[in-house]
Amino acid sequence: MSTLTDRLRHDHADLRSVLERVRDLGIGTPQGRAALLDARALFVDHIQREDAEFYPALRNLARIDPGARAHADQFSAEMTKISGDILAFFDKYRDGGSGLEFAIDFGRMHAMLHLRWHKEESILYARHDRLAETAAA
Repeated sequence: MSTLTDRLRHDHADLRSVLERVRDLGIGTPQGRAALLDARALFVDHIQREDAEFYPALRNLARIDPGARAHADQFSAEMTKISGDILAFFDKYRDGGSGLEFAIDFGRMHAMLHLRWHKEESILYARHDRLAETAAA
């Protein structure tokens, strides 16, 4: 694994942990809302890291595997859509909200993120790491 993908995986773990805290505390508490803002900040930082560091690195590795560029472009475009939905969730509940509506929306957002993380870690980051190993050899 590369240092970059290690950091991105760590971002996922950090965000998972904060989201569990949000779920446990609930949106009706000041601590839950503060944790939600923390989660939003972690999410934004992660997306910015992917855009500034990861996708350019993967596209650069396309010299070894031309399909890597298309893969990076596909995942990046998907993340743009998902990011909008996730940020809308965070913004909707920034100041609190209905417990039941929050629970439904949280479940949807949480599932979306977990599916995305699985795809990134098992497919995208793994491809990057294989290509980076090949390039280093």
